[in-house]
This record gives sequence, structure tokens and C-alpha cells, in this order.
Amino acid sequence: MEYFNRSSGIRDKFMNRNIVGLDLGTSKASVVVAELSDLGEVSIVGVGESPSDGLKKGYVVDIEKAVRSIKSAVLSAERMSGLRVEQLYVTLGGAHIASQNCRGTVAITGPSRQVDQNDVERAIEASKSIALASDRVILHVIPREYTVDGQAGVKKAIGMIGRRLEVDSHIITASATAAQNVISCVEKAGYAVGDVYAQGLASAEGVLANREKEMGVVLVDIGAGTTDVVVYQSGAPLQTAVIPVGGDHITNDISYGLQLGATDAEALKLNYGHAVPNLIPDTELIELKREPSGRVIKIRKRTLAKVIGPRMQEILELAFDQARKSGFEGVLAAGVVLTGGSARLGGAQELAESIFNLPTRIGQPLGVGGFADRVCGPSHAASVGLVKLAVQEMVAEEDEANEQVPIMKAVSRLVEWVRRFV
Repeated sequence: MEYFNRSSGIRDKFMNRNIVGLDLGTSKASVVVAELSDLGEVSIVGVGESPSDGLKKGYVVDIEKAVRSIKSAVLSAERMSGLRVEQLYVTLGGAHIASQNCRGTVAITGPSRQVDQNDVERAIEASKSIALASDRVILHVIPREYTVDGQAGVKKAIGMIGRRLEVDSHIITASATAAQNVISCVEKAGYAVGDVYAQGLASAEGVLANREKEMGVVLVDIGAGTTDVVVYQSGAPLQTAVIPVGGDHITNDISYGLQLGATDAEALKLNYGHAVPNLIPDTELIELKREPSGRVIKIRKRTLAKVIGPRMQEILELAFDQARKSGFEGVLAAGVVLTGGSARLGGAQELAESIFNLPTRIGQPLGVGGFADRVCGPSHAASVGLVKLAVQEMVAEEDEANEQVPIMKAVSRLVEWVRRFV
């Protein structure tokens, strides 16, 4: 994806600036280091991963473990890229993430009644006038469309003539405590925080094409501890939600159902997991070398699928219920995109198609060059999406002639607000 088609001066300014995304999840910390090529494309130059158990379902539960995971993942990415990392763009996940759609209305004040940047910013600010609990903060304010004197569906309002400007905004909120703790972990690890992005939005940016967002699409990102659901329509989010169930629950079911240790259960899931038992021949066997004894046991692959299938069905049905709240029926021509580690399970695509009754594909990172093969799996969706979002933000800030208000403008203010309390 090309973000720079403006002056070469802007492009040159970022050529020597590395952009680093940190997806801090339940099972691992994933870091991607990117640069901009001379063609203005995002190019992956470093990748690092580290196991993590410092977070559970998006909440920090052990600061020291989280800090160690961040340091280890960043160090691996530095070694690969040959660059020194100083600043990270970070995901924020967890079931505390919520969203709502709001409208802001203002009078167009200029003498010519022509909408200018100030009018747009006032309308967006008005749309943020929502009741928030004391422990919650606004993470993103994303304008969906504008209305000028009753004319709806306007994507760029600046320059239009009228007396009243309205904006429909998608507002994503988060737990203030959860945000504080994640930012604190990154800073304790020795890195500055550039911005914080909702994990679902980062994953969407990583794997969705712009055409899919315009046509209407549901993103389902199945992580280890949680599942993100984002519904796009007409190019902007319509619904954002997080379900507190993910791939770790599948592993736990295998562990209990087949009386295996967590390591063996995870290995079975990753190597032989399937979500639709009826697609597996009853005679197909799996040989598993148990840890730490080394004893080899045989398990029917269909038996494994019978354990995985119900949990995967539950996750996708919960995702469907969240998506349905947006009123998506009939407006999602691009169907469903599955991503996250558990999207790699055999039969996941077929199961999602049967539940959503929509065409489904497995989402892998798009629009990046360099070592793209190192981030080609669905588990890298959020970390790749982070660097793409960061590039967009930097371009918007640098381009004074850009008529679009940066859609993530609230994020930087959130980071500054959090820093006053940590």
C-alpha cells in the first residue's frame, strides 16, 4: 500500500525514521520494525517475538514478565534490522474495549458559509460529548461521514457550502487502568510510546483491503485470550467489540478432554487442529510424543476435532452476535475475514461461512514489502497494521494541505493523559 504520493521532501523526511509496532498479547509479544522505501511503500526490516504471560485477556497481570517479554521481542527485532529502537506504537486489547456511534452538529461560522478545518474539528469534538464512567477514556474518534444541510454521505466536507455541519463518528473507549498499565510496561522496558491503537483496528489495517472496507466486511481476529470483532461499512468502522474467549480456551479444552499437558495440547492444536469433525476421516491417526516423558501415543484426528469444533463454533457464534448488533445483514458484500493465530485451524474458514452465511477468507498482512515473508501469517496482523497506521498518522501530521482530519487524533492526547498518572 502506498501512503506517499505527495512531495519527495515528506518522503525523504521519513526515510531514516524507523517505525516499530508492538502487539502485546496474552501468549506473545510481537514486534515489527518498518521503514519507507524510496517508492513510499512500507517495508519490513525486522521482526521479533517473545513468549508472554504477563497479560491475560488484555489486562496486565505481571508487570515484570510483561517488561521482559517486550525487551526480548524488541531485541530480536533490533538484531534482525540492525536498527536501534527507541519508540513503539502499541496495541491495546481486551474485553474492556467498547464502541458506540455518535453524532455531532455545529453551525458553519465562516462568512462565506464554506466548511473549513475548524468547522470539521468542532463537529468531531461535539460528537465526543458522551457520558463516560470515571474509569474510562476515549481511545479513538473516527469520522464515518458528514452531512451538510441535510445532504448525507459526504466523505470530505471541507470546501462545501452550507449552514449546518453534522458528523457521524465511531467512538472507541477503553479502561483507563488497562491503558495506564500497558503504557507503563512499555516505558519501564525503556521505550517511548508513540501512540496506542485498539487491537482490532490494527488487525483490520493489517489484513483488509480498502475495497473490502468500502463494500462492507466483518473482521474476526481470534487471539490467544480474546477475539476482536470489527464491522466496516462504507470505508469506516461501524461496530468494534472484544469477546473474552480465544485460542487458549481451545488449548485448555484439548488438555482436559484428552488428558494432556498444556505443551502437548498446544502442539496438537497447532499441528493437527481442525474445527469440523465431519471433514476428517475416522481412521486418520496422530502420533504424539508426550513431553517430558517422550512416550508416543496415538490419537484419532477426528477425536481431536470433536474437542476443538464446539469451542471454535462458540467463538464464531459470539462474534456473529457482536457483528449482528451493527445491523450488518445485507450490507457486507466483502463477507468475513478471519485472522489471528487460531484462524490457521483447518476448517475455520468453512465453519465461519456456515455461521455467518457469508463468503470467508483467511486474512494475512497486505501491502508491505521487505521481509514480508516473515510476517505473512495471520498471527502478525496487528503488528503489521500498527506500522501502517503509524505511517498514515505521520503523513497526516506532516501534510499541512491534507483536508482530512487525522482519524486517530484522540490517541496522542490519551497517551499524554495517561503519563500524568504513571
